[in-house]
Amino acid sequence: MAATKTRKAIGIVRVSQMKGREEASLPDQRARVRDACERDGLQLVEVIEEPDVSGGTPLAERDGLRRAIEAVEAGEVEVVVGAYLDRLIRSLKVQTELVERVEAAGGQVLAVDVGAITNGSAGQWLSSTLLGAVAEHQRRVSAERAGEAQARAVARGVAPYPSVLPGYVRGEDGILEPDPITAPIIAEAFQMRAGGATVKAVREFLAEHGIKRSYHGVTSLLGSRVVLGELHFGDLMNLKAHSPIVERETWKAVQRARVPGGGRAKSERLLARLGVLRCGSCGARMVVGSSNHGAYACYRCPPVSDCKARVTISGPIVEGIVVDAVRKRIAHKSGRASAETGIREAEQTLERSQAKLDAAIRALADLGDEVATRETLDALRESRDHAQQRLDDLGGSRAAVVIDAATDWDRLALAEKRDLIRAVVDVVEIAPGRGPDRVSVRLVG
Repeated sequence: MAATKTRKAIGIVRVSQMKGREEASLPDQRARVRDACERDGLQLVEVIEEPDVSGGTPLAERDGLRRAIEAVEAGEVEVVVGAYLDRLIRSLKVQTELVERVEAAGGQVLAVDVGAITNGSAGQWLSSTLLGAVAEHQRRVSAERAGEAQARAVARGVAPYPSVLPGYVRGEDGILEPDPITAPIIAEAFQMRAGGATVKAVREFLAEHGIKRSYHGVTSLLGSRVVLGELHFGDLMNLKAHSPIVERETWKAVQRARVPGGGRAKSERLLARLGVLRCGSCGARMVVGSSNHGAYACYRCPPVSDCKARVTISGPIVEGIVVDAVRKRIAHKSGRASAETGIREAEQTLERSQAKLDAAIRALADLGDEVATRETLDALRESRDHAQQRLDDLGGSRAAVVIDAATDWDRLALAEKRDLIRAVVDVVEIAPGRGPDRVSVRLVG
């Protein structure tokens, strides 16, 4: 008798919050997956971790689960194993996609606590669907309860997020109170800006008084309505949540001062003001510059950032790399190359980034002002801001460009070339060092 081939399995372990109450479940999930595979004679080739991922996250955004499915489709494994069904998925839509794709490739989905999740027979489909519906129901109930708690908190004047704006401290009842030390400093910063001081000058003033913020952090502070005594959280608001530390007229003057903050000089360089070039050290948008007393054009990390390893690169070199990448992407595709596609994808990216940020704020609301919590939210805000900036950059370029990649590029006007680059290129990252090998081009899609 021929020996039975041992099936290969890939495990998935997921938690919604790292550095939170759920973090301890990771070792338990991993152990249950390993023990189940040993019991059932499966060869466990890998366990994929999905930290800080909601069970309702769409499959397109779940890199770990998607990679497990693709491993089945590639014939590398036969079984996807999760320790618990509600850890594997908490969305019927995701469950349907998961099971359909895995079973279409001849594989199997297994949750250790409930067994096989399958669409095989009518009874099996009903059982799996009911179990998935229960998991999704639990997620929806939790979200509703969290939303109700947040609404009550905002109505009481309690900010349902851990971070506290400079100038305030959180009182024993959770309501923000003016900090006697930093509130006058923040009020003075607003007065400076209202009086015509630059953001850079305001930032330096704050740093001198121990309030260190990035350039963009200062602009965010100057635009915050918290200093007016208002509390905003998504669609929730309380316009008299706590005591203000800035007069409303001063605040309005600051908002007006943000407009004439100094426009960027026009440049004929191909990548000028497109926003695609990024410093590999700090992520700042690079700007046009020159070297050797103006003899050579370059792009460099802007001086307003906090970069510790500013990068500079030759203009012609990076422009040539970007043009080659664009022409390769559209090679053999004569016709309309439009920024509309880029705009739609940018809008979708912004929606996903905002959803992740909102979910994180809800999930981390009761963890206090911990360093890890602030870092998580700051990273998500930065991702959201990048998505918003990407959409803003594309907003003015909706005209289609008709191009034959092989022959027409050199006949395009500068504005048309820039439109095409906006439509095709997402980010061009320049790492520290020398030479063209440090240029990384990421295309849209």
